Amino acid sequence: MQQPEGAPLASQDAWRKFDEWRAESRQIGIVFLGASGTVTTSGTVTQARMGRLQFNSDTAEISFRLKSANFTYGPVQMFPNWPNPPAVEMIAVQAWFDNGDWLAMAERVRPPAVR
Repeated sequence: MQQPEGAPLASQDAWRKFDEWRAESRQIGIVFLGASGTVTTSGTVTQARMGRLQFNSDTAEISFRLKSANFTYGPVQMFPNWPNPPAVEMIAVQAWFDNGDWLAMAERVRPPAVR
């Protein structure tokens, strides 16, 4: 399992942030790294309660069970034009799972430009 980066974030503070995003219909960038794959997308929070966080966009519905996750808040290095540089540092709420999965959620992430 990777080492958590950023400052520890109390669970109630993470859920307060998720509810704020939901109320404001904020577009959130999402990166999920798991044992079976990776997901990178963006969406708005449509549900944040009872340990379940759900995002929706025009093309996807994503939900995470975060009851046993540990949270941090801090910088995350991302490569928006992978595999090309430059790396971009974003401040994100991160969820760390006992099984080694990792989730990062950041505000003000713009979808890639159409070329």
